[in-house]
Amino acid sequence: MRNKRRTPALLYCALGLLIGVAIAVGAALTAAAIAGVFNTRPGTWTARITPFERLPSLGFIVNVPGMLRLALSPLGQRILDGRTRATAIGTLAFRRHDRTLVVVCSPCRLDDARLAGQPLTLPLELRLTPHDGDLNGHIDGVLNAEGLHADLAASLAPEMIEVAWSVPVTDAGDVVRALASVVPEAQIAQISGSIAARGTLLLPGLHGRSSLQLDHLEVSGLGTESLADGTFRQDCTDRDGAPKKIVNGPGSRFWIAMTDLGDRLPAAVVAAEDRHFFEHPGYDSQELTASLALEPGNPSVVGTPPSTRATSTLTEQLARTLYTGSERSAVRKLRELLYAVELEHTLGKQRILELYLNTANWGPGVCGVRTAARTYFGKSPARLTTLESAWLAASLLQPRRAYEREFLSGRADLVRTHHVLAQMHTLPSRERAQAARQSLVFAHAPRQTPPAPSASTAQER
Repeated sequence: MRNKRRTPALLYCALGLLIGVAIAVGAALTAAAIAGVFNTRPGTWTARITPFERLPSLGFIVNVPGMLRLALSPLGQRILDGRTRATAIGTLAFRRHDRTLVVVCSPCRLDDARLAGQPLTLPLELRLTPHDGDLNGHIDGVLNAEGLHADLAASLAPEMIEVAWSVPVTDAGDVVRALASVVPEAQIAQISGSIAARGTLLLPGLHGRSSLQLDHLEVSGLGTESLADGTFRQDCTDRDGAPKKIVNGPGSRFWIAMTDLGDRLPAAVVAAEDRHFFEHPGYDSQELTASLALEPGNPSVVGTPPSTRATSTLTEQLARTLYTGSERSAVRKLRELLYAVELEHTLGKQRILELYLNTANWGPGVCGVRTAARTYFGKSPARLTTLESAWLAASLLQPRRAYEREFLSGRADLVRTHHVLAQMHTLPSRERAQAARQSLVFAHAPRQTPPAPSASTAQER
């Protein structure tokens, strides 16, 4: 009799359990639907997830902003609390604190060529708090990294996530030290001053805009005082574009002293590359901000009109030539900035300009102004005409393109050259107007067929 009485009881328990599971599943599906997890229409941001690693075929498509909204719901936070998940950037650990979801990634590996040429490794903690009763996906957050923090305000749409962020006034040395895994100068530089920043970021494309505020920035310890005199080694290329090392400086075949350069070419280079060279502290805040914008990929400028100005100061360009290399990343710009600030202190404007002119890349195998004047016009820099000086300065924006498309073909494109002439305000307007009416004749180019245009002819400035 006891067994017969137990059987209905067990059935009722099992039935109750099944009903409970069904209610829980229904509640989860309802919450997911409300969050927009199943909104996978064309144009939305979707991804494939596989809840069971051993059964990858059971994966399904979900809306990414919807999944984040679900994760931040009370139900989602209860499910995630105490869990960990391995991802491409590191192992994420989840916990909830009141209404806030805390995500810890330590260490986190950020591998994006626009950020740095090598993976950036550092611990990250992200705190996300949804707005009370907000069904439109507005989130407040804080991102902590090595003692630094950024305030976040995000809005979620089925197609994207838009994040507005701000970094309060922060010690510049702390910022550099937090990036020590990709900034070798962090180990040796003494840095003072402060940095503040704000900007926006659009996901999933990683489009971004930012603005920087630098105050009383000073840098020492990088050894740039060694450039005050004597020779040094620098990267160059041969005529085929292959990299090579050269010894430059007083006494070398590449070097020409500032006193032997004349007035026209230095004036043209300053007009073309850095009109505020004699006024800034080594960097231009507006240009620095523009150069840190995140864009998808590296679009080629081949086939489009060349830009009318550089995005780095002469001092930053010198730092790139002698110290940082030409990697296209935000970290390289930061390293460039450190060297530029110290160079301004250790060398001064005239020496920086002299070094820049003697080390600048003017095309394949054309290193420095002495070689450039001889290669393109068969004369010394001091004997260059105003128009020739303006063309050489204009070619600095895309030196390989100027060498291949203009010099080798014997046909000069004077659009940017005339723009440079107009900016050479240290020369009388009559002289500039006369130069603009002249034609440009190159020296005899090497006998070779110009290669087909390619993305490699573009050079970031």
